[in-house]
Amino acid sequence: MTRSVYSHRVNADLPTRDQYEELFAAQREKLRRMAYLFLHEESAVEDAVQETFTRGLAKLHTFRAESRFDVWVYSIALNVCRQAYRKARIEQKLADPGGKNAGRRVGRGPLTSLLRREQASRLAIALGFLTDLQREAFVLHYVEDLPYEAIAPMLGVSVVAARGLAHRAKGVLRTKLPANFAMPGGR
Repeated sequence: MTRSVYSHRVNADLPTRDQYEELFAAQREKLRRMAYLFLHEESAVEDAVQETFTRGLAKLHTFRAESRFDVWVYSIALNVCRQAYRKARIEQKLADPGGKNAGRRVGRGPLTSLLRREQASRLAIALGFLTDLQREAFVLHYVEDLPYEAIAPMLGVSVVAARGLAHRAKGVLRTKLPANFAMPGGR
């Protein structure tokens, strides 16, 4: 029976640097996708993924072997994205004090196809209508397929609250996206 990296649990010993690099590499694309939905710019996404790698490596001693590696590294990535998102909002407010370009997002990087680019763009804009916690719960559950039990401690809420946040986010997104939009997690 083959276990996926998604459900990989590291043995009782802490992973070595090489093991960490291997486990991180297996999660890299998912982390990029998650970071893109928060940050919308390829350079910021790359910076966030690299910062996640660095912080994870520095905090490897805090990893609990009974935990899943993917959940642990997602919580680090989520914190990195939160900080980068806040910093970008502050910089945007300083650059546009009158709010003339409020809500406008710029600098989306190219994706592999026009359809994916358009879908990602629409979803990224619609995610802007959610609260921070709703956006995080939605992305982590519906886009990254993490269970509510893993999301709740990342957001500092109960499992029921995490489920409610994701559900409310989905409801808001239904009103902001076209009816034919292929929303993660279905309509």
